[in-house]
Amino acid sequence: MKTGLCVSLGILVVCVIATDAAAGKKSAEPKRDSQMLVEPAQLQKKLDHTTLRILDVRSMEEYSKGHIPGAVRVDVGDWKTLAIADGGLHDVKGWAEKLAPLGITSKSHVVVHGGRLTDAARIWWLLKYVGVENASLLNGSWESWAKSGRPAETSTPMVVKTEFTPKFQADRLEEIDSLKKSLKSDKIKVVDARSDREFAGGRISGSAHLEWKELLAEDGRFKTKKQLQQLLRRQGIMPDETAVCY
Repeated sequence: MKTGLCVSLGILVVCVIATDAAAGKKSAEPKRDSQMLVEPAQLQKKLDHTTLRILDVRSMEEYSKGHIPGAVRVDVGDWKTLAIADGGLHDVKGWAEKLAPLGITSKSHVVVHGGRLTDAARIWWLLKYVGVENASLLNGSWESWAKSGRPAETSTPMVVKTEFTPKFQADRLEEIDSLKKSLKSDKIKVVDARSDREFAGGRISGSAHLEWKELLAEDGRFKTKKQLQQLLRRQGIMPDETAVCY
């Protein structure tokens, strides 16, 4: 069976290598990639923008206790079920139905966050894969937002359904059959983002190991771009290679 290598957080390795540091004036918060990561202060300034869509991937219980104003809850398990189904990552109708209730259009800026970074990153990757061009992760997630005393609400926002036609980004997905043919290429780097124990238990031959947790600082936010680049190079993951993560 042809199984796609759809990763949760490991795919961010590719983005860190490929993107440039955010430009702009100095602020109290470290600069990260503006396309992939949004800081809490930046998001708060955009809460009244009509093109902003915020997706909360926490449990219904956590969401009901308080969430970012305007945020809509997304069931991670539901999305994962479709993604791993036979042909799920090529199901145009299925993904159109997932995005319609969220009010997402081609002009939307979608910001994803949640208690578990792996869950938020999974939704972020799937959004990019189905063709949502402007999708970001909230750096530090809900914890960073809440601890800094930013606004929250308990009511569920009314969202007008939209029609979204998925346009699958084939370059974001590697099929196993195709990967097997590419493993001997010196331009392909397979990156295993699982734990040490999982990696030791078996992995794709020649894989570099970089557990996703190593991408984060102690406060749960992503390390700086410079720190991440140094980390990747230490693991032998170079900028001129195509990284296939799992």
